[in-house]
Amino acid sequence: MSIVTNGRLLYVAHPTGYQIPGVHTKYVVEEQIDLDKVDLDGGILVKTLTLSSDPYVRLRMRDPKVPSTFPHLTLGHPVENYGVGVVVRSEKAEFKPGDHVYGFFGFENYTVYPGPPERHHIMQFIQKLDRDPDIPTSVYVGTLGMPGQTAYAGLNAFVAEKAKTSKTLFVSAAAGPVGTYVIEYARHTNPHLKIIASAGSPEKLEILKQSGADVVFNYKTTDTAKVLAEHGPIDIYWDHDGGPVLDETLANMQHYGVIMRVGTNSGYNTERTGLKNLHAMVEKSLSMFGFIVGLGDVQQKALVNFRPDTTKLVLDGVIKIREKKYEELKAAGQALADVHRGQSLGKPVVIVAED
Repeated sequence: MSIVTNGRLLYVAHPTGYQIPGVHTKYVVEEQIDLDKVDLDGGILVKTLTLSSDPYVRLRMRDPKVPSTFPHLTLGHPVENYGVGVVVRSEKAEFKPGDHVYGFFGFENYTVYPGPPERHHIMQFIQKLDRDPDIPTSVYVGTLGMPGQTAYAGLNAFVAEKAKTSKTLFVSAAAGPVGTYVIEYARHTNPHLKIIASAGSPEKLEILKQSGADVVFNYKTTDTAKVLAEHGPIDIYWDHDGGPVLDETLANMQHYGVIMRVGTNSGYNTERTGLKNLHAMVEKSLSMFGFIVGLGDVQQKALVNFRPDTTKLVLDGVIKIREKKYEELKAAGQALADVHRGQSLGKPVVIVAED
């Protein structure tokens, strides 16, 4: 028999503001499991290697009565998100022990996919991971995972043609893995663009410069509207903020501009605000797109070449890897909290086990 202790990060309380480790999530080591006897119910048993901390997880931390496209987390059950693991046992013909897999896993050392019915939802998936031996598994939850897919799909599905004839691209809250991918990919594919990017600290502004942005500014100490008025008008806006930043950008958009709504950082932990300049959508004939990566035929088509294209860009050094590593599962609660307070330089990844 192979008996192990299975650590888990449980979701234990709904936050009303910022999530707090030990209050809203709790790390427990209380479950002894026999790897040879775990009930798979037609699924697979995965040893977790790497887990991702992403801002949108805060939207899942809510009472189930609150409607959302994002499925809620279940109190008393492990937090779950994108991860990479290796198959230990399998009752699915397409997976064999030793296979690397990428998918949606519980925050636990060993997880069963798809798990009990209460953990089934629209975002669940699992797929074999044909990883490059020169790329660490952690990169597959960042640049080669959901954040990279978000940037690649959004740019190729909605912005590619517009970028060819545009002059300016503005990326807000740009120092995360999605924002830096957008900047580096846009610089690579459309070198004529003037790229404007914002972040909230000197260290993050340096990352934006390294990524290829032409104009960088600290949104905490600088008037966004003044920067955009000086360096705009803006043809393409990649929006991670919503709220006041979106409002200021609307006023500084070029006619027939395109806005990509990818996140609402300003409303994840505080009350959301309205828009005063929404009239610009009509007066300037703007287009605005919002999307959740991977959902819909348009994005599925846009992602067909994501993995081979991005792997080459990473190996060639065009897309840089920037990570903030949290060692061991017990640090996962802090990783989830830090991403909302701007405490992480680079993609936050939880290293649960060695490959």
